[in-house]
Amino acid sequence: MKILFVSPHFFPFIGGASTLILRMCIELKKKGHEITVFTSTKNSKDFKGIKVYSFPSIFTYSNTPFNFWKNKLSKVIEKEKPQIVVGSLSVPFIADSASRAAEKKEIPFFLVYHNDFLAKNFFEKLFFKFYSSFFLNKTLALTTKIISTSDYYSKKSSILNSLQKKVEVVSPFIDLNEFNLLEKFNKNFPEKKVVLFVGALNKGQNYKGLNYLIKAVSLLKEKIPLIKLVVVGKGNNLNYFKKLAVKENIQGNVFFAGEVSRQKLLSFYSECKTLVLPSVNNSEGFGLVLLEAMAFSKPVIGSNTGGIPAIVKHGFNGLLVEPKNEINLMESIELILTDKKKAKELGLNALNTAKSFSSEKGISKLIKLFEESLNEKKQ
Repeated sequence: MKILFVSPHFFPFIGGASTLILRMCIELKKKGHEITVFTSTKNSKDFKGIKVYSFPSIFTYSNTPFNFWKNKLSKVIEKEKPQIVVGSLSVPFIADSASRAAEKKEIPFFLVYHNDFLAKNFFEKLFFKFYSSFFLNKTLALTTKIISTSDYYSKKSSILNSLQKKVEVVSPFIDLNEFNLLEKFNKNFPEKKVVLFVGALNKGQNYKGLNYLIKAVSLLKEKIPLIKLVVVGKGNNLNYFKKLAVKENIQGNVFFAGEVSRQKLLSFYSECKTLVLPSVNNSEGFGLVLLEAMAFSKPVIGSNTGGIPAIVKHGFNGLLVEPKNEINLMESIELILTDKKKAKELGLNALNTAKSFSSEKGISKLIKLFEESLNEKKQ
């Protein structure tokens, strides 16, 4: 099949949504399908046999890129002639444009729905009402199938819970071969108790809750002087987090790694005692970084919100905490850093959880859905 993925962000951009789309593309390519990607990521180039069209945004608000996508998409569709178009909806507009361009050419359109949009102020509420009325509702109507990352999230989502007949669950998956536990990674912080955070640091992604994690680490510094919070990711809110670390007097206990290579990220997963995803609301659709840390037998800590409880089972493979609660977060981190027996037990169960999210299972379902839509089109 010839498949066009339309994603606001794509490799080398670091983010859960873009990583999921990248994995889908790579695994479909391995199965012999012809994959093309349309993205706004400025420095995105052809990768592992995947053809990439990069059209940078005219401007960006929060983490949403803006451009006249529909005309550009129509030209790419005319040239590449895909049989399937897949839109990635993590931010507005680009996937919406893809649905219209696909409709024009009568091509089946699939929507990968990552998360709900939650307004933080009056302007955002007004914007989302406008977006829903003039864009999202039609996009959902034009969609052949909506791909959700978990059954748990699809039923909890304010958008998807009324569209269950259209929803198909394809859980994010990992290539376990990438997480070779026999490989010896050099330690970045010998003798330190590393707590890891991985995520974009943009203002539009403040729902990741890094500020609460920084405050939790400050509460632990006296009890566990060797604690080291490693923050992987970049964004326009980086300076805020750096200033917060200084304000909390833990600048020596926090390392802002910025955007790192895949190999470097794997070394951080290997070295950390735990990965923490302290998201504050339903904008967190799944939390792929949790799964990646689990593949290294790491106990994880996540907020009891969004799609996180679909993967983190409290007391089994990790710990769930209440959102926006640095005390609860501090206590959970302390437990993992001080109770080696419990941490090992959680880590072993975490690895078994990661093994259940195989790429073969996920990609087979995706191919089946695509083939069914093409067969229906022929009838």
